[in-house]
Amino acid sequence: MHQSEADQARALAGEVTALIAKFETDSTLTDAQQAVDYLTLMRTELLDFAANPNDDRLRQSVAGHITNFINLTRQAAHQAG
Repeated sequence: MHQSEADQARALAGEVTALIAKFETDSTLTDAQQAVDYLTLMRTELLDFAANPNDDRLRQSVAGHITNFINLTRQAAHQAG
């Protein structure tokens, strides 16, 4: 059985919550507060989408967040080595 988009959004929001906790507890990370602010917005919109999966505006916003997140992850991996 495939997860619904709402379930996937909730699961991703849980992962984002874990990342927020990491940035909040590790003061050595660059731009930690900026990352927390962005991730908090992302989590909020993921949960909004999970509650309203037919909202195209939220769908587009979540898609943008996912794309940005992937790009940031690639950048971080590249900088790390």
